[in-house]
Amino acid sequence: MKRTTSRLPLLAVLLAVLLLLPSAAAAAVARAIDASKTQRLELPDVLVGPESVAFDARGGGPYVSISDVRVLKYGGEGAGWTTFAYSPSYTKNGCDAFSELPPVATESSCGRPLGLRFHVNSGDLYIADAYMDLMRVGPNGGEATVLATEAGGAPLRFTNGVDVDQVTGDVYFTDSSATYTRAQHQIVNHDG
Repeated sequence: MKRTTSRLPLLAVLLAVLLLLPSAAAAAVARAIDASKTQRLELPDVLVGPESVAFDARGGGPYVSISDVRVLKYGGEGAGWTTFAYSPSYTKNGCDAFSELPPVATESSCGRPLGLRFHVNSGDLYIADAYMDLMRVGPNGGEATVLATEAGGAPLRFTNGVDVDQVTGDVYFTDSSATYTRAQHQIVNHDG
């Protein structure tokens, strides 16, 4: 006689746990936000264009993407802002050299990080860059690795946002245009 067991009770318990996670997570976030402890962090005058902000699994940061190709990490009042990550083109194309040009003039060759999201278990930071596309850097920072430059056989044009499913590790990102790059989008918008 073949013995069979029902997995229905186990599935019901797992489903109940999964359904409780979002409300438990929302409650944790609500407890973590204390308006009396908010603080405005200023970037040094030469740095502009903060776009996205993220915190690592240990609450470190904030990490912020800025218009000069880098992702910065705030280390506290004594440490201030330091470079955490940058695209592969940062040193290859001389993007780290001081330039009188506004950052937008060098974006297409240097990159422009827009979206940031950490994968809690690995500590990896995923970066959606308007020109370098989807990148990832390890928990210690440094030069990011390009992971994707196309989707479904079509080149990415304006990679903008990124999110990570913390349960599965799946990475989701947005491409804001199938036609225009960020630079072309800015020209179209400025020309009216």
